[in-house]
Amino acid sequence: MINTQNKIFRNYDKRMDANLLSNIDFEHKEKFLRNVFEYNFKQECPPPSGQQNILEIGCNKGFLTNALKEYYPQADICGVDLSPNDVAYAKQHFPGIDFSCENAFDVLKNKKFDLIVAKDVMEHISKDEQEKFVKLLYEALKDNGICIIQVPNMDWVFSNHERYMDFTHEIGYTRESFKDIFRLYFGKYVDVKPSSYIWIDDMTITKKILFKYIRPVVLWGIKVILKFIGEGADDTWFYHREIMAVCKKC
Repeated sequence: MINTQNKIFRNYDKRMDANLLSNIDFEHKEKFLRNVFEYNFKQECPPPSGQQNILEIGCNKGFLTNALKEYYPQADICGVDLSPNDVAYAKQHFPGIDFSCENAFDVLKNKKFDLIVAKDVMEHISKDEQEKFVKLLYEALKDNGICIIQVPNMDWVFSNHERYMDFTHEIGYTRESFKDIFRLYFGKYVDVKPSSYIWIDDMTITKKILFKYIRPVVLWGIKVILKFIGEGADDTWFYHREIMAVCKKC
């Protein structure tokens, strides 16, 4: 019997693309995900070294997977997603990559990888299966393999929206709880970092000025207020929309 979550996943591409009405919108989405790789993931990835096996879980339309392929031209790269329409789009536009409509739990059991990437996936997995997913990630990595897993940050000032904007969201993570679940299998080789959606090299001059001079003052003011009323500390990551766990199998 198909549950409600799977019914939504079957038409997930229509929900997520409701406002993408032209090729220009898709170009913006591709640029956005390329920036996610360039500014967040790339610095944590192992260097290209010939024939590597790389997996993206929740590949959507393949934009981030394609960014991986450009960085790892010799690698065997595959992307998996539960949306058949998204996978069909990815296959049509990025023919040099192996895309499939499969459950990540099954894929992780059948192959070993040097790098596994997942953006905005773990929050869709039920709490009861979170540990199983992390265990499969660990087992699917080769020795010295790396996984980079990004999720919404529940310390973010608008985290309530991120947690409940999507019916299929099952769980939310702070940096502490995110590290807890990965430490079960990766031990001390876990680092949780902020994942930024602000790329100064991609801004207009006006936005650069606002980012460089106005934003720090605003953030400082919020920190002071939170500390004064006893609702936060200086190191709270309330201004980071997402966080990512970088884990190494040693």
